Amino acid sequence: MAHIVPGFTFRPVRNTDGDAIRPIGLVLHVQQGNGGLFGWFDNPASQVSSTLWAGKAGQREQYVPSDVRAWAQVVGNANYDSIETEGFDTEPLTDSQLETVAQAYADGAQTFGWALTVTHTPGSSGLILHSDGGAAWGGHFGCPGTLRAAAAERIIARATEIVRGPQPVAAIVPVVSTGGGGGGTGADASGRSRARVQALQRAVHVAVDGIWGQVTDAAIQAVRANHRTRAEQAAVGTTVDGIWGPRSQAAYIATVRAIQAALGVGVDGVWGPVTDRAFVAARGASFTG
Repeated sequence: MAHIVPGFTFRPVRNTDGDAIRPIGLVLHVQQGNGGLFGWFDNPASQVSSTLWAGKAGQREQYVPSDVRAWAQVVGNANYDSIETEGFDTEPLTDSQLETVAQAYADGAQTFGWALTVTHTPGSSGLILHSDGGAAWGGHFGCPGTLRAAAAERIIARATEIVRGPQPVAAIVPVVSTGGGGGGTGADASGRSRARVQALQRAVHVAVDGIWGQVTDAAIQAVRANHRTRAEQAAVGTTVDGIWGPRSQAAYIATVRAIQAALGVGVDGVWGPVTDRAFVAARGASFTG
C-alpha cells in the first residue's frame, strides 16, 4: 500500500529491494552527521537506506515506504522500520526530533499495531535501539548512543499521548504517592510502581524485572553518589575502565535524565534536591532489600 507517514516529505530512494514487509516496530538510529540523507540513500554505491529521517530543526523526510524493506539494520530490516536522527551520539535529541520520532511511532502504532513500549529484544514489537540487534544488525553497538537511548521512554510516552489522547501524568510516567486517601486501586498502584522500577532499571542498565532489589539499588545509588567509580560507569552504560572522561560524563547526564523521567520530576540531568527527594520516596515504596 506504500504507506507514507503523515507530515513527512516522501523522497523515494533507489536503495531498497522493494520487498513488502509488515513492520513490528521502529529502530532508533543516530546519523553521525548533519544534513538530509537523500543523496546518500539514493546512491547505489552506499548500499544503505532508512525508512525515515528526523532533522534537528523538525525536518521530516521519508525515503522508503513504511511497508517496504529499507536497508538500515541488516537482519532487522525484515521486521522493523528505521529512523535516522540528524546529529551525533554526543548530542541529545532536540525537542523537535523527539516530537518527530513520537509522531512516526504513533503512526506505526495506529497503522501496524506497534506496541506502545520500549523493547530491547529483537523480534518484539516496540521502539528498539539499533545497538539492541548486536552483530546480526550490523554490529553497531554504539548506535544511537547513550544520550539518544535515554529519550526512548519519553518518545513512547509522547506517542501514547498522540494515540490515546492526553492522559493523567501518572498514566504515562509513574510517580510516587506522597500520602492521602484515594487515588485508585491497590492493583493500579502496584502496576505503576512496577513500571517505574522497570524504567529505573533500564536507566541504570540492570536486569529489567520490576523488582527493586540489591542489584538495582546498588546501581542507582552509584549514580546518586557520583563518585565516578567503575560501578558508576557500569550503571551509566559506558566503558568500565576507571577513567572518568567526556564519554562517562555524557553517559552520567543521560542516565540521570532517564532516572528523572522515571521518577516524574523535571528532566535536566542534574541530581539535585528535588530528584533526591523523589528517589528516596520511590525507594521507600519499592525497595525489597
